[in-house]
Amino acid sequence: MIDWKTAQKRLGVTPDGVPGRLTYSALLRVVGATAKPEVIDELARACIVHLPAYQIDATPARLANFLGQGSNETGGFTVWEENLRYSAKRITQVWPSRFPTLASALPFAWDPSDPDREDIALANKVYGGRMGNELNGTDDDDGWDWRGSGFLMLTFRANYEAAEKRLGLGILQHPDLARLPAVSLLIACDFWRAGNVNAAIDRGDLKEARRITNGGAVGLDNVLALDAKLMRILG
Repeated sequence: MIDWKTAQKRLGVTPDGVPGRLTYSALLRVVGATAKPEVIDELARACIVHLPAYQIDATPARLANFLGQGSNETGGFTVWEENLRYSAKRITQVWPSRFPTLASALPFAWDPSDPDREDIALANKVYGGRMGNELNGTDDDDGWDWRGSGFLMLTFRANYEAAEKRLGLGILQHPDLARLPAVSLLIACDFWRAGNVNAAIDRGDLKEARRITNGGAVGLDNVLALDAKLMRILG
C-alpha cells in the first residue's frame, strides 16, 4: 500500500491521506513539468477514478511504473499522438530491419518543404499489414489511422479493436478519441490489466513491464529513471 500522507508531505500538499486532484496533479508534475495545467488537471481527475478500479494505485511500484511509462510515451504529458516526422538516420535506428540503409529511409524522411506527407507514408509503411492493419499498407492509411495514440501510445487496429470491445468508447469510428488525455488514460489502464503488467511489476521485472507495453525495450532507461524519481515520493 501507498503511505499517502508521507507522499503528500514530500509533494508539498495537505497530508490528509486521501489522494485527490491536488495530490495527483503534484505527482504528475514530478514527471510532467512542462505539461499544460489543463492536461495535468484532466489526468489527475482521471487517475482518481480509474487507477483504483485497475489496482494500479495498490502499491508504490505499480503507480510509479504506470506514470513513468505514460510520461515517457507522451514526452512528459505533452504529446498525445506518435510523431513520425523523423530524419532518415533516425528511421534507420528505429526500424533497422525495414530500413537497412539511409537510401532506403530517405523517401520517408520528414521534409517540411515537401507538400507530400512523409509522416503518413512512413506510418503506412511500418505499420501496414500488421496486427489488423490492412495488408496493402502503403496503399491505404491504416498505418496512419491506427498510429500510436495516447498515454501508452496505443498502436495498430487490432489493439484499438480489443480496447473498443472491452470499453465501448467509440474509438474505431473516432480514433482521435484515443488521443484525449483522460480517455487515453482509461485505455492505458485497460491495456495494463489485459497485459497483466501489474504482475510483472510485483515480481520486480520492470524490463518485462516495458516489453508488454512497448513491444521491446525502447525507452527503458528513461522509464527506469522516471520510475525511480516517482519512487522517491511514493516509496
